[in-house]
Amino acid sequence: MHCKYHTTTTRLKNKTVFIRIIAIAFVFLYATNTTFAKKKKKDKRVTTSVLTKAELETQALFIEAMQAYLLGNNQEAVVKFNSVLKRDKNNDASYYQLTKIAYESGNMDKAIEYANNAIRINPNNEYYFQYLAEAKAEKNDFEGAAKTYESLVKLKPKEYDYYYDWAYMLSKANKLKEAVDVYNLVEQKTSVSEELIFQKQPLFIKLGKIEDAVKDVEKLTKLYPNEPKYQLLVGEIYEANKQFDKAIAVYNKVLTADENNADALLALAEAYRKKGDDTKHTEYINKVFGNQNIDIDSKIMTFIPYIEKLAKDSTMKKDVLKMADLIMATHPNNMKATTAKADVLYTSGLKKEAQTQYILATQLGDVPSTVWIQLYILDLELDDYDSLISHTKKGIAQNPKDPFGYFYNALAHQNKKEYKETSAILLSGFDMQRQKNADLSLYTPQLKLQMLIALGDVSFELKNYERSDSSYEAALEIDPNNATVLNNYAYYLSERDNKLEKAEKMSKKSNLLVDNNSAFIDTYAWIMYKMKNYSEALEWIEQAMELPDAKERPELLQHYGDILFKAGKVEDAVAQWKRALEKGGDKTILESKIRNKKTE
Repeated sequence: MHCKYHTTTTRLKNKTVFIRIIAIAFVFLYATNTTFAKKKKKDKRVTTSVLTKAELETQALFIEAMQAYLLGNNQEAVVKFNSVLKRDKNNDASYYQLTKIAYESGNMDKAIEYANNAIRINPNNEYYFQYLAEAKAEKNDFEGAAKTYESLVKLKPKEYDYYYDWAYMLSKANKLKEAVDVYNLVEQKTSVSEELIFQKQPLFIKLGKIEDAVKDVEKLTKLYPNEPKYQLLVGEIYEANKQFDKAIAVYNKVLTADENNADALLALAEAYRKKGDDTKHTEYINKVFGNQNIDIDSKIMTFIPYIEKLAKDSTMKKDVLKMADLIMATHPNNMKATTAKADVLYTSGLKKEAQTQYILATQLGDVPSTVWIQLYILDLELDDYDSLISHTKKGIAQNPKDPFGYFYNALAHQNKKEYKETSAILLSGFDMQRQKNADLSLYTPQLKLQMLIALGDVSFELKNYERSDSSYEAALEIDPNNATVLNNYAYYLSERDNKLEKAEKMSKKSNLLVDNNSAFIDTYAWIMYKMKNYSEALEWIEQAMELPDAKERPELLQHYGDILFKAGKVEDAVAQWKRALEKGGDKTILESKIRNKKTE
C-alpha cells in the first residue's frame, strides 16, 4: 500500500473566482499555526490584538501569491511568496506553498529545502512532512523518506496510513526487517488483518524466513478456520519455495474438510507436476475436471489461469487440452465447457478447430457477446468472409444492440469488395447508436474510429465523396493523430485532385507519426506526383521501394512506374509496370501503359 500522494491544486482560470480564492487563502492562513498578527501582551482589561499596516500588507501579498498559484502562474507565485518571506522570515505557510510548487515542477532539491524550512518553523504540520518524504522518495532517498515518515508517525500516532508509508519506504530502502517491524507495530495497535499479512509476505520471502511467513498467514487461518483460501496460501508459500511435501500436506488438510475443493485439488496436481510425479499430477487433474460434484463455474474459474499460462508456454498444450476434454466429457452440450475448449484450441494455434467449437457453442444457447466477438475475430483471421457474414447476421439477431456485429459484418463485405453492403451495415450500426435505448458504453472511441475509417474508405469507392470526407473528419475529431486516417484521407483527396495542400500536410504528418510504412510513404509520393513535383515524388517513392513489402504491392509498383515516366525514365517505368502486372495489378490499365509506353 503506497502512498498518500497529494492531489495537485486545481488550476482556476476565470477571474470571477477571485473572491473564492481569497476566501481559500484566508482559510489556509488560519488553518496553519502561522499568523500574521503579532501577539500582544495580555492587558488585564484588553484581550484583542490589532494588525499593523506592515502586517496587513504582508497578508495581502500572501493572498496575491495564492491567487497566482491557483491560477497556474507559478513563476509569479514564487516571486510573491519569496517577497512574503523577506517581510516575515518565519512564515511557514509560504515555505509550504513554495514546497508544493517545486515538487509539482519536479525540482525535488528545492522542495526538500523549502519543506525543511517549513518544518523548522512549524514542526506540527503533517502536510509539511508528507511533501518532504515524497520529495526524498522522488530522489530515490528512500531511507531519508522513511525517517521522515517515522517523524510523522510520532506526530500523528493514530494515523495508520503513515505507518504503511513508513514501511513502504523502508522496504524500498532494502531495510526489510525494519519494514516488517513497522507492519507488526500497526498490527499491535489495530488487529490482525489480511492487508497487513499480505504486506509482510514478500518481505519474509526476500528475507528467506519461510516459516515466519507461514506463521504469519496461520494467524488468519486461526481467525477464519472455515476459510480455506488462507490454508491454501500456506501451501503456496511452501510450493513457491520448492518445499513440495509440506505444500502437499497442507493441500490434503484442506481436502480433509472438503474433498471436492477444486482449488486444493488443482494445487495438489500442480505441486505433483513440479515435483515430477506425473502419475499423481494426472490423478488430481482428473479429480478436478472429471468430478461431477464440482460445478461447471468452479471448473471454468480454475481452468482460466491454465489457458493464460498456455499462451506463454506452448509445452503445456497437451495437458491443457486434456483438461478441456475432461470438462466437456463431464458437462456434455454445455456452452461454457465448449467455449473453454474453443479458447484452448485458439490459444494453441488450432484456429480451424477452434472455429468449429465456437460455432457449436453459439448453437447451445444464448452465448455472451464476447463469444460472438471471438468467433468474428477468428473468421477474420482465417479470411473466411462468408462465414463471418453468416455469423455476424446471427450475432446481430441475438444482440441487436451490440455494435461489434455491425462492424465485423462490414469488414467481411469490405474485404469481398461489396461496398454497398459495407456502407449499409455501417450506417445501420451508427443508427443503432442513436436509438434511445442504445448502450453507448459499447461504442468506444476506438470502435467508432474504426467504423468511420471503414465508412470513409467504402464511401470513396462508391464515389460518395461528401460522406467519405465527413467520415474522415469525424474520425480525426476522435483521434487527430491517427496515422491511418491521415494517410487514407490524404490519399483519397489526391486521387480526386482535391485539396492537395491539405492532403500534403496530412500525409506528411502520418509519416512523422509512423516510420518506414511503405503505403504512407507512397501516399506522399503520389501527392507530389499530383502536384507535378516529380523530382520529390521520385525521391519519396524510391524510399518506399527500399522497404521489403513494397516490391509485392502492385499499386506501389504502378505508382513507381508513373513517377519514373514523368521523370523521363520511360524504360524504367515500363519495367515497373510489368512488375505491377506480375503482382496482380489492374490488367487493362497496366497493359495499356506497357503497350503505349505512357501513363495515359
